[in-house]
Amino acid sequence: MGNKRVCRREFLVQASTLGAAGVLAACAPKTGKPTVAPSEKATTAPAGEVPVPAPAEGTLIRLWTGWGGTGIRKAMDEIAASEEWKEALGNNTFELKDAVEGAAMLAAVASGDPPDAGSNIQYLDFMARGALIAIDDMVAASSIIKKENFIEGNWALAFYKGAMYGVPAIEGFLRFALNYNAKLVEEAGLDPDNPPVTWDEVYAWHEKLTKKDSAGNVLRIGLNPYGAMGEGFWYSDGWMVPTSWGWQWFDEDKKTFDLNNDKMIDAFATQKKFIDLVGVDNLASLYSVEGRDTWGGAYNAEVEAMIIEGYWHPGETANEAPEVAKHNRATWLPVPESRRGVKPQGAAGHLVVIFKGSKNPQGTFKLCEVLNMKVACDAFFKHLGWLPSIKSYYDEVDASVYPGLDFYFRSAHEATEFYWPLRCEITEFASNEYLNLKDKVNRNEMSPAEAAAELQRRCEEEYKAAGFAE
Repeated sequence: MGNKRVCRREFLVQASTLGAAGVLAACAPKTGKPTVAPSEKATTAPAGEVPVPAPAEGTLIRLWTGWGGTGIRKAMDEIAASEEWKEALGNNTFELKDAVEGAAMLAAVASGDPPDAGSNIQYLDFMARGALIAIDDMVAASSIIKKENFIEGNWALAFYKGAMYGVPAIEGFLRFALNYNAKLVEEAGLDPDNPPVTWDEVYAWHEKLTKKDSAGNVLRIGLNPYGAMGEGFWYSDGWMVPTSWGWQWFDEDKKTFDLNNDKMIDAFATQKKFIDLVGVDNLASLYSVEGRDTWGGAYNAEVEAMIIEGYWHPGETANEAPEVAKHNRATWLPVPESRRGVKPQGAAGHLVVIFKGSKNPQGTFKLCEVLNMKVACDAFFKHLGWLPSIKSYYDEVDASVYPGLDFYFRSAHEATEFYWPLRCEITEFASNEYLNLKDKVNRNEMSPAEAAAELQRRCEEEYKAAGFAE
């Protein structure tokens, strides 16, 4: 999420091209149920872990993040000006590099000169390949980073094979809702007070909201199901498709995939209908305009009337397009007709991880502590609408500040199914293959059934080749 969740697709492509046995594999040898929060199982660093270097003073601490845009920079500038940050920074200096392309992150890790810390990356992929420092000892000594302070499921996302590799920070709350522009909905003769609940009903809205000129050029679409949170899936966010259709795509205990099934086939077919109405090339042209290619960009430009987004959408839209935000509403993620009445929701969040090769891990960790203080949480919420994984912070949040945000707070109590991201070491690869195959389906080069079978095959082969299969 973010003003500009840039280069996620480029990162997917680079990770796939380099492969599990490629750049990340150079870091170290290779050696998850969503309806309940995963447990961390242990808090001791794995045997043979490289000792954390002694604290260093007067070093440059670098944080690289996949987020970009003015919002993240404004928030970090405000945090950096605080007394809390200055005290934690001490004699060191700090540098934020935002909108980092995946290729650059991978190359930095492979070269042995990674940044001190990273965020908005595929955390588990780096954990599983030994690129990160285990921070259990630093957490044990912290008065701020304590398990009881955080949302349980988000805290558990920081662990891999018993060791803790990241600090929940910057952003972490609920992932799914159908947001819609009530003004555009009403102009199309639809009732904004009676939103759709199934994919068939959403498609009916999609038909009425999509507009083309006399030459067939698309002027506005209803919904791109592959946009924003439908774009792919990530360890920090989960995957929209299994949340909506209701199944587990990966068994963490058995290390097996379940992608070749009727639900996956139906998901490919259902989403294809939305693309068929618009046209693959027309959709690409719509997003090719500067500013519309970002998460929420087309929605903010009112050339997209609906979008599947996380709780951050109301705040980001309010900061980027306040006139549009006034009309923003949110409702449940749509489900197939066979699941009518189910109200699914997902929770997850981001981490700040410390790379092996950091010249000042302890100094970096101190900054991670500040990122969980009120001064930082306030800045992220003010400039981006982002919320932390800290439970106590929600007691003071005014959900009415950003139109649509109140739905997410209600959904936390009203959801009938709750999901956390699954722990699969090739999440990046699997997401990339999903994106490649959906393109083939949408261009009639492959049937939904063929795509589901091929996705299963590719993931099984990659998992085995990467050395993770038991």
